[in-house]
Amino acid sequence: MISQESQERLAVFDMDGTLLQGDSVSAYLNCLARNGLITEDFRKDDDYHRREFMNGTLDIGFFYRHVLSPLRGWSRERLRDFMSAMTASDIRPLIYREARDLVKRLKDEGFRVIIVSATFDLIVETVARELFSVTDIIATKTAFRDGVFTGEPLEPYSHQSGKALLLNRMLQENGWTLRGSMGFGDTVNDIEMLTAVEQAHAVNARGKFRDYAVSRGWKLLEFSRTEGSPEAN
Repeated sequence: MISQESQERLAVFDMDGTLLQGDSVSAYLNCLARNGLITEDFRKDDDYHRREFMNGTLDIGFFYRHVLSPLRGWSRERLRDFMSAMTASDIRPLIYREARDLVKRLKDEGFRVIIVSATFDLIVETVARELFSVTDIIATKTAFRDGVFTGEPLEPYSHQSGKALLLNRMLQENGWTLRGSMGFGDTVNDIEMLTAVEQAHAVNARGKFRDYAVSRGWKLLEFSRTEGSPEAN
């Protein structure tokens, strides 16, 4: 077991809205639609789901099954290739430059970066690895049977209290602690995760999440520049 004295400090980041401007699932759905893999009717509830998520009232199990359904029956290789191409074309432009620089700085300072997201693992693993060079992730796991994707999410979901639960499980499995840790999130869905770390940061906080963050004395950060913005070119 790693001693507290020698353990790397942990920096825990939410993904959508914190590292990325907006929602990676919407980017994924845009890519599916552009490639003729879903219809516009499939997309019609996306705005509703996004509002429910921001409010913390989304039926997350139903949502996962809905957005994963177009991938049922795909092989691991086909999924890997699709996710990599989708990440490069649709998600890379959403990276907050401030977040990119912050992740790099914290790594340089010796922090171990963990990305904790309610998004399913197929996206989170690819984004973490290919855009941030991060290997430690927490995300909702998805199921394969005989090498074929089933479209089923696996509980516990990495959502709301599930984020803290899965983070604690990772800590126990690796002998890590949250001593000297930092956390970064952008919605009410991140509150339990942020409460667990020593130094919490609220990114682009609005509404009741901002009110809560202020009441807890959390540092407020504003990210606005993305990789896809004109000044990034």
